[in-house]
Amino acid sequence: MNLPWKFPDPQELARKRAEEFQRLTPDERWREMAALMAFGWAMVRSSPHRDAIEKRMEEHERQWRKIQKEIIVKHGS
Repeated sequence: MNLPWKFPDPQELARKRAEEFQRLTPDERWREMAALMAFGWAMVRSSPHRDAIEKRMEEHERQWRKIQKEIIVKHGS
């Protein structure tokens, strides 16, 4: 079937974006990551499910802290 629409290959798009990111300076990379995180936080704040999302994030943070403590106890600081 020959459709008139051509969709970009997701792997090729990811490869191009990775190459673009790798060409950035370290400062530019940090700015890109900060912008992405700010966008994510803005999405959380504007979500109608904000409370549930924040509760899930807090639970993940608690689990991560527990794992860190267990690792420190087991392997030392």
